[in-house]
Order: sequence, then C-alpha cells, then structure tokens
Amino acid sequence: MPKVATEIPHELARQIDRIIRDGWFPDQETVVREALAQFIDAKSFLGDSPRMLHRFAADALNESKPDVALKFVDRALSLMHNQKATDFTLYQALIELRVQVLVVTGREAEALSALEEAREQLPNNPSIAKWIEKLKRQRSQ
Repeated sequence: MPKVATEIPHELARQIDRIIRDGWFPDQETVVREALAQFIDAKSFLGDSPRMLHRFAADALNESKPDVALKFVDRALSLMHNQKATDFTLYQALIELRVQVLVVTGREAEALSALEEAREQLPNNPSIAKWIEKLKRQRSQ
C-alpha cells in the first residue's frame, strides 16, 4: 500500500487531535484515510456519495417530492452502513431528514422506529432524543 507524507497546518492538526480525543476516530492515520476516502468518493461518484445524496434528498423534499427524498436518504444510509468509519454528523442529518419525510407522508410509527434505531448509534444525542419525545407526544394526543 503506498504511503503519503504531508505537512498539516497547526490548526488542522489541533482539530484532528480533538476529534480523536472525542472518540470519533482511533488515530490520525484513520482520520486522514477516512477524509481522503470521502473526498475521493465525492469526486468519483457524485451521485452516489452519502453527502451528495443528502443534498438531493433535501432538494426533493423542498420540491414536495417526499417519495423521491426517501429513496435518496435510504440509499445514503445504506452506503454509510458499509463504511468503516461513520460520519456521525452526516448520519444524524440523514436520520433527521428521513424522519421529516416520514412525518410528511404520515408514517410517524416508521419515523419513531428509525429514531429508536438511530439512538443505538447516537445514544446521547439531544436532537434525536427531542425528535423521539416530539413524536411520542404527537402519538399520545
């Protein structure tokens, strides 16, 4: 496997160290490898990267095409499940968008199920917890 050597600016190195300390990645090499993989993925398969699919899904929902939005979100989530390191910020954004689509289409039970599944990945996420609380309140009314 080829090795790449580069100088990293101090501020970027501090940010890398922070995300390692926060537990997002085990070490610097993993951070750099994941960043390169996401960059190459985004440039190579423009329509088939989770980040790009998130944008497509958001646009579809804004254009009142929730079924199309749901297909994009589901594809993005399936691609993320195959990645070695998870971008939890993107994962959260995809889950929240999926929940919005499901609520718009009247599928609150499915939305709640998706949130419960997401809580397993993001157990202390306040946004996911708020969504769950909101949907449970709506169901009880």
